[in-house]
Amino acid sequence: MEEKIKQVNGIDITYRIKPRKYDNRHLIVIFSGFGLERLFTYDFSNALNDVPATIVWIKDDFYSCCSYYLCKKLDFSVEYAIEKFINDLLQELNLTKVQCTLAGFSKGGSAALYFGAKYNYKNIVSTVPQFNIGSYIKNDWPEVARHMLGRVTSKNVLYLDTLLSDIISEDREYEKNIYLLTSPYDSQYITEIKPHLSKFMKYNNFNLFYAESLLIGEHNQVTSYHVPLILGVLNSIAQGAIPKYGYCELKGDPKVGVDNVTISPVALLKRIPLKGTVIYPEGIAVLEGIPCPEYSDIDTKIVFNNGCSEFSFPLAKAHRSILSRTLYNGGYVNYDKGWFCTERYQGLEINSLPAGRYTVFLEISCGGHTKIASLKVESRLSNKSIISNDKIKIYSADDCVYLDVLDS
Repeated sequence: MEEKIKQVNGIDITYRIKPRKYDNRHLIVIFSGFGLERLFTYDFSNALNDVPATIVWIKDDFYSCCSYYLCKKLDFSVEYAIEKFINDLLQELNLTKVQCTLAGFSKGGSAALYFGAKYNYKNIVSTVPQFNIGSYIKNDWPEVARHMLGRVTSKNVLYLDTLLSDIISEDREYEKNIYLLTSPYDSQYITEIKPHLSKFMKYNNFNLFYAESLLIGEHNQVTSYHVPLILGVLNSIAQGAIPKYGYCELKGDPKVGVDNVTISPVALLKRIPLKGTVIYPEGIAVLEGIPCPEYSDIDTKIVFNNGCSEFSFPLAKAHRSILSRTLYNGGYVNYDKGWFCTERYQGLEINSLPAGRYTVFLEISCGGHTKIASLKVESRLSNKSIISNDKIKIYSADDCVYLDVLDS
């Protein structure tokens, strides 16, 4: 989708919009959380393709920084511009706030609740929002704290900490459909969600989804775990069928471990940037059924074999808790440290390899077992050139990854 910019009240609002399907008469506004690799992102940009409503994603990029869609240096012109932007769009579509849903995730979840309660939008979908916004950005996003607060003082932090809570407490429009998704496995649950749940009981259709799953280990996993449910809620609201769930516990299978531990190696290349003779491989390296929750639990080496000689280099590990869900097969296994990369992501210099063709392997040691497996790629990259330059060529063929060191 094309990124667009509209100036409202002198403020540039960057957004993407997906037109409705058929004769649907509903608008969904998406507020996004922080990106994994950068501040700015558009959450659910692909997942909502089949939702029939008009959907607008508003980018939280105001003066080159995130603002929780609210303010810069406690000047709330950003908030007012966003509210006008949404209202203008509703008028353009000939819709009302009853025919509009505000949805957001983490940071975006806070924005959805804030705008929904303050400006009386009827439908709100929010996952793992922050209430103590000031403290959160001060501790976790200091650049954002300086941007939003100007001076990061105790007084200013407290002001943002109480802002959302006060807005909800003061709301007297109880005819709202609110869907709040959370989990006790979210590290922020105790401080950000639990103390504020009672504030929502006044709403006539408040729905609380409480996910208890071993596959939720971190804050950013709550939303992804709920994707099917979120899509169901948004589809229902968009078509005028307002769901009423009440309080729902979403319990996953508590089984830990798998019945038949195969110890089969998983060696999957996910990316491999190349600069000169320096490669930057990253991907999955685990032994199926063998947990690796700590860095000391697993060691991985990359091995280049030209048929006559082998050249082995140690790799580093990175934390990727999503792997436990990605590799789930009949029971929970903690694969948190099953992501391989280079030390500090600084790459691996391979100019010591003689010219020739090499098959690439991974040697994986975990739980007292060591396995060697040929490095593989996802099916979309099978039998294709992956990356190359005038010194190195990396490609896949016959379910293997090859590296050619070219003659100088």
